[in-house]
Amino acid sequence: MCRFILCVALLIPSTAPAADWLYLTYPGDTLSQIGVRYLKNWRDWPKVMALNKIPHERVLPVNTRIRIPVELMRVDPAPAVVTHVTGNVRVKPADGPFRPLSVGDRLTGGETVLTGPRSFASFRLADASVLNQQPSTRLVFGRLAAYGDTGMVATEVDLQDGRLEANATRQIAPAGGFQVKTPIAVAGLRGTAFRLNMDADGKTLRGEVLEGAVGVTAQRKEVVVPAGQGTLAAAGRPPAAARPLLPAPEAIALPSRIRALPIRFSWLRDDAARAWRAQIAADAAFSQLLLEERTEQPTVQWDSALPDGRYVLRLRGVDADGLEGLNRDHPFELDLRPLPPPLTAPAEGQRSYDGNVAFAWGLPEEAHGFVLQISPTSHFGRDVQEVRLGAVNRHVAQVPPGTWYWRMASLSDQGERHLWGPPQSFQVRPLPAAPPPGETRTEAGKVHLAWLPVAGAGQYELELGKTADLKAPLAQQKSADTRATLPLKPGKYFWRVRGLEADGQAGAWNQASPIVMVPDAPTALQARIEGDALLLQWQGEAPAYRVEMATDATFAQIVSRLDSPGPQARLPKPQPGQYWLRVVALGDDGVESPPSLAQALQVRRLVPWWLIPLFLVPLGV
Repeated sequence: MCRFILCVALLIPSTAPAADWLYLTYPGDTLSQIGVRYLKNWRDWPKVMALNKIPHERVLPVNTRIRIPVELMRVDPAPAVVTHVTGNVRVKPADGPFRPLSVGDRLTGGETVLTGPRSFASFRLADASVLNQQPSTRLVFGRLAAYGDTGMVATEVDLQDGRLEANATRQIAPAGGFQVKTPIAVAGLRGTAFRLNMDADGKTLRGEVLEGAVGVTAQRKEVVVPAGQGTLAAAGRPPAAARPLLPAPEAIALPSRIRALPIRFSWLRDDAARAWRAQIAADAAFSQLLLEERTEQPTVQWDSALPDGRYVLRLRGVDADGLEGLNRDHPFELDLRPLPPPLTAPAEGQRSYDGNVAFAWGLPEEAHGFVLQISPTSHFGRDVQEVRLGAVNRHVAQVPPGTWYWRMASLSDQGERHLWGPPQSFQVRPLPAAPPPGETRTEAGKVHLAWLPVAGAGQYELELGKTADLKAPLAQQKSADTRATLPLKPGKYFWRVRGLEADGQAGAWNQASPIVMVPDAPTALQARIEGDALLLQWQGEAPAYRVEMATDATFAQIVSRLDSPGPQARLPKPQPGQYWLRVVALGDDGVESPPSLAQALQVRRLVPWWLIPLFLVPLGV
């Protein structure tokens, strides 16, 4: 892969030789004391004495600059201290596995730090420089060294992919330096605020200078990038000419106090911006970054409930080439607590059958009471019922039938209402009422049943049995109609009906109604006398019959009754006279049919056969 060097340096004049550090003498200084304090081997002080042509080791003029070669100076470890971690951040020592990164960890060199999406880490270097590692970034720490107490600190890190933001303190020559390596470039920072963005494919590095000036050299070409400008460096190409960064976004009436979620900000659109980056930090230096979002619209929102407190919003535009512009910082206060209580009952979509609704919720910290709202609309725009409650977690209210929405907010110790929580819906819908008593009509071995519809019933369930409690129904039937027809044997029965909802839930049964199913009246009754017997036969399908004989057509004076299991009967021949015959069909439970058509019968007195033949003369009905 083609490599080039990106040199970033604060453009300031330097009067000291590149390899010597200058020490300003104080009263009482000696070369041996200086050697003990600054040299790797304190006995090398004679080399310093010879370099500076000092005639006497113990006689040093005050306020005299002494040159000390860097290669003779003591070098100490200069760990980077983790000052902030948000989200999923892991660290891997040079000889160990990955583990979670924690605030207070000290990195001495050789560690790899990975930030996940929406995760951040900040580091404070030995010279008070601050390094902010952005989401989805891989960073390897290299050399971390300090030259005694000279203030010179050498820092090397490797940005393999992702984004860094650095606020480097002024580096002390000649050995102090802050160097960032990438797959295609090396950036050396000198007392500047600088952003680096290394593409994941390792082909493009974007740099933006916020303070100071940067010299960028690649392919034997140098580009000076002053504050407020940026450049792109692509592998194998000279760096692009520096160009102005997008101005800070124009924002009107950004809220200074937020009391409800989501956390939302909007600003004016800039046609030169293809996107915007929005960040929230707990400090103005943005070393404690908490939230970040890249958006293609001039608005951003977060649902995250950060702790109440003061924060800073940072906005900047992103141009067509991915260079990020100048920052717009806006301090604001988050005042959400006490948070709304978590709703527990009724659960989302839960149904109440009688309208006596029991509301229940959790008790968040710092809540000194609650406000409950019930509305027929999800936006709580009209007919809202509102109840202020104490520090309780339950309330019962009578609610009319319908679909309803409820939400709650907590009250502060001053009785001030805070954030509304998300609403939940519930229903008040009674089960179908018991249908009114229905109509019963019987004919030809069938019973026809009909009833009135009831609200909420998608279909109906019918039961028929022999007892009024219908504990052992003989028939059960479901119908989408409000009528039913059943075949039925003669007898006494009871029936009832109830409504069923679309999901099968059943309403109340109505009161059982009786059914009397009578047999059909016998037909085609015939009678004849044979010897001393009266023979009868008829047509019918009943299990039993009763034959009645009377001396009058109204059957007020019945002279004979006989039960028969079938459609025929044999009676003793009656005395001579006029009679009427009829048959009644008998069903179960003592149910009787209407009588058959009456048959007249005349029994004549016998005479000798040679006078008058014996015959039976029917007289009609």
